[in-house]
Amino acid sequence: MRTKMKARLNYKEYIAYCGFDFVPEGLEEKYRSYESDGRTELIPRDFLAGLFARYQIPEDTQQRLVRGIEAIEKDTVLFHFTAFLVEDMCSARNRCDEDFYTNMTPACMKENGELYSFLLLLACIVPSMNLLEKRGVPKKYYEDIPHPFLKAQFERLVHHGDPKVRDFPWVMNFYTCSIFLLDRFLFIPCRLEDDFTMFRHKKTQEVIALGHAGEDFRSDGQRNGINGVYDAGGLFKTIWKEDARRIVAHRMNPMGFVERETVSIDKEEWEAVLKPGDCLLALHIPSGPGYTPDRLRTSMAMAVEFYTTYFPELAVKGFWSRSWLFDPRLSLVLDQESNIVRVQRQVYNYPTFEGDGMLRYELFGGWDADPVGKSGEYTTSLQKAAAEYMKTGARFNTISMIVLKEEVGKIGSMPYITAADIEKFGLIVDSHMHGRKPNV
Repeated sequence: MRTKMKARLNYKEYIAYCGFDFVPEGLEEKYRSYESDGRTELIPRDFLAGLFARYQIPEDTQQRLVRGIEAIEKDTVLFHFTAFLVEDMCSARNRCDEDFYTNMTPACMKENGELYSFLLLLACIVPSMNLLEKRGVPKKYYEDIPHPFLKAQFERLVHHGDPKVRDFPWVMNFYTCSIFLLDRFLFIPCRLEDDFTMFRHKKTQEVIALGHAGEDFRSDGQRNGINGVYDAGGLFKTIWKEDARRIVAHRMNPMGFVERETVSIDKEEWEAVLKPGDCLLALHIPSGPGYTPDRLRTSMAMAVEFYTTYFPELAVKGFWSRSWLFDPRLSLVLDQESNIVRVQRQVYNYPTFEGDGMLRYELFGGWDADPVGKSGEYTTSLQKAAAEYMKTGARFNTISMIVLKEEVGKIGSMPYITAADIEKFGLIVDSHMHGRKPNV
C-alpha cells in the first residue's frame, strides 16, 4: 500500500521524515527548483529484468532487490525525495558540482534500508543514459560504463549478501555515466581547486604557473608538513605582489616544486590562461599497458573533441590529474626512458598536500605499508628501487599535473619542462634533509 502525500513538503520536512544518516550539503537550494517528472517507478522493470538476466542473479536475490525498490516506491515521501536525488546525481558531475555524495540510509525505510545506497545508484543508470542520448552521444561511448562496478556489486550481494557500496563517490561516476574511457584514459569534468594561476607569454607561448600568496613550503619546494616532515630552517612563505604593470610571485617549477626565488612578469606580455574555478577534464589512469606519451596525446585529443562536440557548454581549459606516477622523485630511481618518467616530462607537475600514501598503496599494498623493513620481499625493480630510496629517509609525494588544450598536440616533445628545470630539481630535491647531498 502506497503512503499518501497530501501536498508537497518543504525540504526540511522531507529530511525530517526520511531520516537520512547523511545528506550532501547544498541540496536545499536545488530542491526549491525541482519539479517531479511524474514517474511511478524508481527503476524500470524491463531494465531491471535485463540486468538480472545478464548477471544471472538468483531468484532470492532478485526478490530482495525488488522488495527494496517497492519499499521506496510505496512510500510517497521517500520516493519523491529519492527521485530528486537521482535527478541531481545524474547531472552533478557534468555541472562540476561540488556536492559530495556518499552512502545514505533512510531511517523511514524500516526493512531493506541497507539496500538504499545501491538502489539509488542503480536508479541513476537509465536517466543518465537518456540524458546522453538527448545530447546525441553515440551509445558506444556509454553503454558499458556502469557494468564493471555493477558486476562486482552483484557478486558481493549474491555470494556474501553484502549490499554495501564501496567508495560511493568514485563509483557514482560510473552509475551516472559521467566518466568516459577515451582510448587509454578516463575523463570527467572538474574545476581547478588549487591556488595558482597559469600565464602564457603572448609571443613565445611559454607557460608559467605562479603560486598564490601565504602558503608554506620547505627548502625542497614541497608543502611544509607533507608526510609529517617539516623544515623550520628552510621554510619560506609564498608572496604575490601585483600592480598595474607587473606581478611578482613564486614560480611553480613544472618538475613538481615551488621555487624559493620570486619571478616578475609583465602583464602586457603575459595573459592569464588558467585560474581557480576554471573547468578542466580530470584524467584518471586505469591499470594496464599503454601508459606512454603517445597514448596520452591520443586520449587527450579525443577528449577535447568529445567534450567540444557533446558538452559545448563546458569551457574546458585543459586537463588535470593527481597521482603518485607524477612524482619526479621516481626519475631518481627509474631509467630515464621508462614510460613513467617519459610521461612525467610531458606535463606541468606541481606539489600537493598529499604524501606518499598512494605510492605505498599501489606499490606495496597498503596506504600505511612500510616498505623499508620489508624491502627483501619485493620482486619488481620499481618496488626495490622505491624501498631503497625510502631507506635513506627520503619520501615520495603525490603530485598533480596540468596540460592545457593548446599543448595537447605537443605531448612527446616536453612542452613545459626544460633542461634547466630538470637541473634545478636535481639541486633542490630532498634539500630539507640535513646532510643529504644534492642530486646533480
